Amino acid sequence: MSNLPWTWLAIRASGLTAWGLLSAVVIWGILLRTRLLGRVASPMRLLDMHRWLGVTALFFLLIHMIMLIFDKSVAFTIGQILIPGTAPWKAFDVALGTIAFWILIPVTIIGRIRPRLGKRGNAWFKRSHYLAYAAWPIATAHYVLAGTDALATWSLAFLIAISAIIIFALIARGFVPAPAPTRPIREKPTQNVPA
Repeated sequence: MSNLPWTWLAIRASGLTAWGLLSAVVIWGILLRTRLLGRVASPMRLLDMHRWLGVTALFFLLIHMIMLIFDKSVAFTIGQILIPGTAPWKAFDVALGTIAFWILIPVTIIGRIRPRLGKRGNAWFKRSHYLAYAAWPIATAHYVLAGTDALATWSLAFLIAISAIIIFALIARGFVPAPAPTRPIREKPTQNVPA
């Protein structure tokens, strides 16, 4: 292991971390739509965690992509990283990762500007989330096909465990109702009754 280039180790570590965080984003998103955690976590805390995980996943994904430029063993260019199908190594497998990256961009941008768009923002955000649902399986296919450690025992265990959690959460989402919207309780005005 000591003769491995540090860039290759950084590519592996950042890619695996990005995939794990993207998986957590999916899980937290599903938990947001259910009462699965009951009173353990409020919807606002889950939403904050969902957003933080999303930003952190993108951060590690960018590190993963940047490290590909510095790695001397394959020598990717910026264009080969950003344009699907142009990679000099495992073009299709790498293209899946690029496609997953581009799918995440609209939901990230719309999520940030959503409050300024009013009702239209909610509609656009919902549509962009449909795209985001595709990012996880595509990123998973990229991990399995392009990841040099994907078929290692620990990696297969990680993939199976995360996939099982997501499947369980999706099944639970179908059976556990979404939390009812909370509305502020209005106090009834007190009437002054003469004594």
